[in-house]
Amino acid sequence: MYVALRASVRAALHLYCGRIRVDVRSAPAANAVLILASNHPNSFFDALVIATHLPHRMRFLARGDAFRNPRAAKILRALFMIPIYRMSEGRGELKRTEDSFLQAQEDLEHGGSVLLFAEGNSENEPGLRPLGKGTARIAYRAWQSDLDVQVLPLWLRYDTFHRPFMEVGLSSGNVMEKSDVDAAPEAMFLRQFNTELRERLLSTSAKANADRTYDLAQRSRLARAIRRSLLALPALAGLLLHSPWYFSLRAFTAGKTRGTVFFDSVLFGLLFLTYPLWLACLVCLAAWAGLVPGRSR
Repeated sequence: MYVALRASVRAALHLYCGRIRVDVRSAPAANAVLILASNHPNSFFDALVIATHLPHRMRFLARGDAFRNPRAAKILRALFMIPIYRMSEGRGELKRTEDSFLQAQEDLEHGGSVLLFAEGNSENEPGLRPLGKGTARIAYRAWQSDLDVQVLPLWLRYDTFHRPFMEVGLSSGNVMEKSDVDAAPEAMFLRQFNTELRERLLSTSAKANADRTYDLAQRSRLARAIRRSLLALPALAGLLLHSPWYFSLRAFTAGKTRGTVFFDSVLFGLLFLTYPLWLACLVCLAAWAGLVPGRSR
């Protein structure tokens, strides 16, 4: 199920986004055990991009309030998500937070990788915000247990939020090893780890921006103009056929997610689940109109 879902979501992402630029050459082999530490600009959408463009099978740590509904929690856990509860939500969440850390530790011990968003929460912002302590705590426990675990910094970049066909960039930085952070009491380790991780995330961001600037400079304006001219008619046909469904769902999603960071996550999910129904309707209309070969009106 994981493989089939991963392939279908990846294909859908390339339809939803204008372009997805991926440079993960520094990522270890697919069988490596990793703590993947990423920035977090676009809610659950970030996890979809990372999970479908890296070869590692991974679990995701997701915000705990999404698991409050028992049915939703069952679905989310089936999709390889682990709830993570913030200390700021109250002392009552400490036990559940500890359970989440233990689950992540267990996955690492069994050779799985774990994806965490180092900032702790998501905001539609391009820069790097202060890092939380969750990633550092999981790394500390793994290395204290002598697990052969590496930390891979990841940087996600979006050229826009809430506009169609955004450009997405995913880049990997240099891995962190146990030897990169001095052994120390946990409190000191957490500070040193976050300092090192922050530097590597910012370095990855700078390299990704430089690569994008170079790539844009290399693209021929003439080639782009020719490509757009050739695709103009198919694009217009696609717009006329699909805009009723797309823009209806877009308006619905905008109303439901106003003031949150879930717009792209919800809209993509709705399109992913319902788009086959829209295609079926188009086929039925074409058949009724006599446009399907072998059938007259």
